Amino acid sequence: DAILANFDAVKSKTRVPIMAIIKADAYGHGAVQIARLLEPKVAFFGVSGVGEALELRQSGLEKPILILGHTPTAAYPQVVALGIRPAIFCREDAELLSQEALRQRTTAKFHLAVDTGMSRLGFQCTREDAAVCAQVAKLPGLEVEGLFSHFSNADDQDQTRTLGQLEKYEEFCHMLRQRGVEIPIRHMDNSAGIMNFPCKYEMVRSGIVTYGMYPSGEVSPELLKLEPALQFLSRVTH
Repeated sequence: DAILANFDAVKSKTRVPIMAIIKADAYGHGAVQIARLLEPKVAFFGVSGVGEALELRQSGLEKPILILGHTPTAAYPQVVALGIRPAIFCREDAELLSQEALRQRTTAKFHLAVDTGMSRLGFQCTREDAAVCAQVAKLPGLEVEGLFSHFSNADDQDQTRTLGQLEKYEEFCHMLRQRGVEIPIRHMDNSAGIMNFPCKYEMVRSGIVTYGMYPSGEVSPELLKLEPALQFLSRVTH
């Protein structure tokens, strides 16, 4: 009940489709159980690796799944066959994904990852990488469904760095449009972004707030009323 209430609170605040982040076994709450609970309400599920995505598909979950981390190219046959979306952040992986989609005579959807400051993975916010993304978008058998980045510290009181990331993201979107690449689903806001900013893109990613936890002590609880879904209790036995 707490998880459903938290999810509804996020939806009321953002008023856009939501990707439920259920990586790391849904933050310890049980990925399959939480996915089944939320499937009627979500647009996407977000996971960190291919194993997590396969677990959801093998358990009968049908909503779109995005792998936020790296997807080994050896897993592309399964990913394409099951309609799982990989994050693409280099041309070589995109070419192999294209080859697999053509082999299966289907269209593989994917999301471009751009690094605006997390420094974890993603294309760089440069004209050169925008040109590469435009080339990737034209590969046969592929469909660019989304573009995402991740805030590094949107849960800090000082939002200077976060606003800089938003500026970079907007600039990269503009560079892609200049090159004829239209992105249907842009998503930038994580849990802290959901709390601190009005939503301006087509989707948000609801992570730890789904489970009733605030991203940090620097985020005001008044911005979003949450109910903790899990408690760890201990008793002294000796």
